[in-house]
Amino acid sequence: MSLIPEEKVLTPVEEAGKASIDASGTFGASWRTVLFRAIRDGDVPLIIRVVSSHPTSIHENFTNGMQEWELSWDSLRWYEFADATALYLASAYCRVEVVKFLLSNGVDPDAVCYTKQIAADVIGQCRYSQMEAMEIDKLLKAPRKPPAAPVKPNVSTKIGYENKMKTVYEEIVNPEDPDGPKLRRPKRVSVTVVRCKLVCEYKTYWLPPKTHFELRCRVVKSSEWRIERTQATNKVISQLLPDSEYEVQVRAKNVAGWSDFSELVIVRTPAGKDGKGADWEEEEDNEGDKSKE
Repeated sequence: MSLIPEEKVLTPVEEAGKASIDASGTFGASWRTVLFRAIRDGDVPLIIRVVSSHPTSIHENFTNGMQEWELSWDSLRWYEFADATALYLASAYCRVEVVKFLLSNGVDPDAVCYTKQIAADVIGQCRYSQMEAMEIDKLLKAPRKPPAAPVKPNVSTKIGYENKMKTVYEEIVNPEDPDGPKLRRPKRVSVTVVRCKLVCEYKTYWLPPKTHFELRCRVVKSSEWRIERTQATNKVISQLLPDSEYEVQVRAKNVAGWSDFSELVIVRTPAGKDGKGADWEEEEDNEGDKSKE
């Protein structure tokens, strides 16, 4: 029996990026060369397409991995780009939209490149436009802003059952005083406990490694959020009620502060056995961070 892989559904931005890279004729080139050309030409959809597969490349001096002949083929000033970041290149070629895209995704404007220069030192050196150069200079010198909100998290549910011993109390007649108060006698019984979890994954919009994320969830329409903080792009939230609807959102943080929260996701946890069945009991969360606001 043959298995047909599930087709990935692309966002409109990713679709535009795919069309751009398909039309670029650069399939034989390395991804660094493709990224270099996309920045040089101001092709944001193509940049998005490349960095979707190489998310840290917009923060690193990615041209370090290019050969001299690759750089010299695409730029007469190739030697200046042998140790360059994406923002450095975008500034040199006066690509305003690329600069905006990079800054909105947490790129450091003070990252050191060729001969210890930063992006602001090379504005317009390879392609000059006075209006664009002035705008880029303003963007690079502006106070840092929080990153763009992550896309809405992809949330799935898990449920498990565990047999646990529990102490219950039964009332019995006091043989020494039949008409008096009843006695309570402890009894150990086995009960089935429901374990509900949410598995949350979220895209980062290519934020740098070790970015701080804050995930929050609550029962729909309740007043109190549960806060989980992590530096990973996925998180398991446990200790949840079965057969309940939860709201989930995520946001990211940089040196300027927290982003807006992502679009809200609503998901229902599975019911227990026989629709209601097993008891629900809180469990200790050993999945990761337990930070509270």
